[in-house]
Amino acid sequence: SEFLAELALRHRRKLIDRNVGIIADNLDVLDAFFDRHAGAFVWERPKAGPVAFPRLLIGDSESFCHRLAEEAGVLLLPGTVFDDQRNHVRFRVGRKDMVRGLPRLEAFLDGFPL
Repeated sequence: SEFLAELALRHRRKLIDRNVGIIADNLDVLDAFFDRHAGAFVWERPKAGPVAFPRLLIGDSESFCHRLAEEAGVLLLPGTVFDDQRNHVRFRVGRKDMVRGLPRLEAFLDGFPL
């Protein structure tokens, strides 16, 4: 483990740049997504870090996330898991595969009663 830690430290700039690039690309995709679904979410870009908590405008986050998982196979965490974020959902922005679930989320939203 010491060798791996040292190796990561030697290449930290490359690792940081890669991760920051993934986050920036995903935030651009999410900007467009939330523009299309402004009736369902209030979107505020995170100021730092790879986690976003848009506010859900269509029901409570627990029911929404449960139905989303059951019906679309998309996993989002309800804000109730994170103290008092009842009307929010959690998006992990730092993963390369984050965009894979957006078409299923979008299809789910298209059928969701607003």
